[in-house]
Amino acid sequence: MKSIVIFGGAGFVGRHLIRRLSKKGHKIIVPYQKSIQEAKIRLLGVTGQITPFRFSSIDDLRLKSVLQKSQICINLKTTYDQKNGSFEDTIFKFNQKLINILNSNTLLEQYIFFSGLGVNKENNSSRSNAVFKSEKEAFNNIKNSIIIRPGVIIGGGDVFLQRLLPIFKLSFFIPLFGNGKIRFQPVFIDDVSLAVEKIIEESIEGNNIYELAGPIIISYKDFYNHISNCLNKTRVLTPVPLSFIKPLIGIAEKTPFSPLTSEQLLLFEKDNISENIDKSFKNLGINPQDTLQITRNIIEN
Repeated sequence: MKSIVIFGGAGFVGRHLIRRLSKKGHKIIVPYQKSIQEAKIRLLGVTGQITPFRFSSIDDLRLKSVLQKSQICINLKTTYDQKNGSFEDTIFKFNQKLINILNSNTLLEQYIFFSGLGVNKENNSSRSNAVFKSEKEAFNNIKNSIIIRPGVIIGGGDVFLQRLLPIFKLSFFIPLFGNGKIRFQPVFIDDVSLAVEKIIEESIEGNNIYELAGPIIISYKDFYNHISNCLNKTRVLTPVPLSFIKPLIGIAEKTPFSPLTSEQLLLFEKDNISENIDKSFKNLGINPQDTLQITRNIIEN
């Protein structure tokens, strides 16, 4: 049994990780800043196994004490929103301080940081730049740093499908940002959580990057048509030029009601697929599942 700290553990990916890792008997600590339903997090394991606690900042003395005693630290904490500060502050500087604390932990066996496909590419995304800098900070300071770069993660309750499906159910016209030809490589949440379990159980050492992408590469246009077919509904995909929508999103994201942010809009500008630059599911002996069939199962159930 190991002591595992999971930042962002109350989110979609975090809950799946907690369910899987708790079955292995690990003690899991879930630090959080925004309000969460602590009781639901505790119920993901047996009594006393999962401990959520609120911290004020990365400099919180109680948090530092917990981090100094942990064997595994998993960081899922990220954001697409700059309302609470720049990405340099909320992503990179947070990670920089966290890594500095972990660097003095003699018990630490692994630091697992969730990044994303393509963050290493030259682009105009300040968020991706902050995430990529965080990757390098981990590699430079913690000897067993594992970077997880997943594709768009789908599964019951994922944010991606939760936002799309209501639109497909209610509207005949579906907005398609850009020309719809941009491709992505969705991955099933159970495959991602299994990969993390294997990384921990096999005590993988060294600095590693795992690109966790599903077996299907598909354009947004074809994926949207797949959703329509799964729903057995006729839908008209309406291209929306990015040059038109960007200024509107720029204004809307300053309010609490924006459906997406400017950073999320950048996902429609370039392919989000594996570059095969390091390791993948294959290195962990995992055959990723068919995400189109999983999407159909989610919709039909």
